[in-house]
Formats: sequence, C-alpha cells, structure tokens
Amino acid sequence: MTTTSDAPARTRPRGRDRVLLVVVVFLAVSAVASVLLAAAQAATGLPTDVLVLTQLATAFGAVVTWLLWRGRLVLPPVRRGGLRVPLLASLGVAAVVVAVAAVAQAVWGGWPPLDPATLGAPLVVVLAAQLLGAAGEEVGWRGLVQPLLETRLPVLGAAVVTGLLFGLGHVHVLAAGPVVYALFLVSAVGLSVALAYVTTGRSVVQRVVLGTALHWLVNVVLLVGFSGGDASARWTATTAVATVVAGAVCALVAARAARRAAPTAA
Repeated sequence: MTTTSDAPARTRPRGRDRVLLVVVVFLAVSAVASVLLAAAQAATGLPTDVLVLTQLATAFGAVVTWLLWRGRLVLPPVRRGGLRVPLLASLGVAAVVVAVAAVAQAVWGGWPPLDPATLGAPLVVVLAAQLLGAAGEEVGWRGLVQPLLETRLPVLGAAVVTGLLFGLGHVHVLAAGPVVYALFLVSAVGLSVALAYVTTGRSVVQRVVLGTALHWLVNVVLLVGFSGGDASARWTATTAVATVVAGAVCALVAARAARRAAPTAA
C-alpha cells in the first residue's frame, strides 16, 4: 500500500539529480540575465574598461536559484572559520600571478604598466567597479556552484567543473579565436582551483568574501601591472600558466595540511 508521504518522494529530485537540476537552472537564469545586462551596457554606453555588466549575471542566477530552493539546498558542512590565513593565501596567489606575468613581460614584452589616463573613469572608480564585478561572479560560482558540486565531487573535481563552466560562459572570447578560447578555459580552471582551496570548508558568506578578494586581487594585478593584457594567444597563455601554477601550489599546500591533520596510525 502506498502512503501519501511516499508519493512526493518519487517526483522530487534527490542527490545527484537535485544538484544537476539546480546548476542547470542557475546557468539558464544567468544566461538570460547576461543577455539583458549586455543590452543594458549597450544602451547606457558604460565603458567596459570600467565595468562589464555581464559580470553581475551569475549573481542574478544565484539569487533566483536560492529563492527557488529556499531552505532545501544541501551544502557541505562548515569546518573552518577566520579570514586572516585565507586572505594571506590570496595575497600569495596574487604574488604568483605577478611573478609569472613579470617573467613573460621580461621575455616577450608588450604589456606596460597601466596609464590611468587611458581609462574611462578615475582609477579608484575602476577599482571599485572591478570589486563589484568580482563579487557578482563569486556570488554565483563560489557561493552556489562550487559548494553544491562539493557534495558530489572531491574539492579538486568540483573546482575543475566550476572553472570550466565559468570559462565556457565567456563566449565572447571566441572572437579572438579557438586557441585563445581554449587557453582562457585553462586559466579559468587554474583560478577556480586556487579559489576552491582558499574557500573550501567555509560558510557561503565567507566563500563569497574570500573568493571576491582573491578574484579582485588577480584582476587588479593584471590590470594595473600589465595594462590588462590583450586578446593574444601569448597573453592568454601567460595568464593560463600563472593561474595553473597558483592553483597547483594551493592544491599541494592543502594536501600537505590534510596529511598533517590526519590521525597517525597506532
């Protein structure tokens, strides 16, 4: 005999299916928001070197998704707190990116430091807008997608998938050619891995705060130190190497810390 309490369980997605459905809805809403925000940017004439409005699309996707599944999303347990250590780690990641980009600059040249006069707004406004853009992206990726995937995948696997989704969403990069797009995907995965290991085990709010800080630092480093780079394969390869090295360092440090924390066999 079937009880009334059993019937809903058959139609309600659970486990892996629930995570997949949530991510698909998030991506769909974000895609629609991206189109609308791109139209708003064109209508207002807001310079893209100040803020790319489509960076806020994933924030819209995350908010709508949270509202649809309010109180029903299962996220990883919070095991860590505090911001000092991960913020220092973020500075370390930014330093790695600077070092790799500086080596590339010394070898190839072509990316001088930023001349603020070339910007569409005062530098302080641009930096504030860049912070807003980084936060808009991290609300979706580190606040929703990464922790959701961590309930079904190891941290590294969740980070790689999150990075691929983030990179694939930047379809405008295809205008620079398939090689640049592929290299951009690699750089997106590298940054995602670094962000994952800095934020994993923390609350959603701390994930977003830390992810925003690290994402913003990397963007500022590339903007101020190297004029934001360009759309060439050489520059995109440089950022790919920089973020992959930073991600690998974060993964190795996390693995070493996990081995130290593991109880020793008697």
